[in-house]
Amino acid sequence: MTARLRRPVSVRRLTGEEVHRIEASEPERAALVEALDLVALDALTADVALRPWRGQGVRVTGTVRGAVVQSCVVTLEPVPGTVEEEFDVRLHPDAAVAVSVEVDPDAPDPPEKLTGHEVDVGAICLEHFVLGLDPYPRAPGVEFEADESDGAEAKEPSPFAVLARLKNGGNRPRGGE
Repeated sequence: MTARLRRPVSVRRLTGEEVHRIEASEPERAALVEALDLVALDALTADVALRPWRGQGVRVTGTVRGAVVQSCVVTLEPVPGTVEEEFDVRLHPDAAVAVSVEVDPDAPDPPEKLTGHEVDVGAICLEHFVLGLDPYPRAPGVEFEADESDGAEAKEPSPFAVLARLKNGGNRPRGGE
């Protein structure tokens, strides 16, 4: 994705909680519409708090909200929707890059690597906004119906059954096929 919501915040002298309000400009929203293949992005805002975490680290918490219009995956009609995602990201210079990742949906995400003295809170907000988008938006009342011709293809024997018949020297079906 080439569109960005860049909002760098210096954390060099962060001693207490620092609160930021982010609002995407019209040109930023237009770039995001194109990059994310949206119909429209009427609003994108976030309330973010940064606070020191474990010495040299930073904890970034907040909520990102958006008013979005996506295309229905069945009819391509415009489907209005909203995104509201809370996030809690911890960054620390000593955070290790994991070789293997164990996923526990109830556990907090592990800390991310903090490089330098800036945190791009806009990038964090955008990441969580994208995660909150409906991956399969549907217009109200629209159902996906399978094509009836697909059923005929499903009745063909599997490639393994065909190979088994060839191996046995004939075209007769085996095993109830």
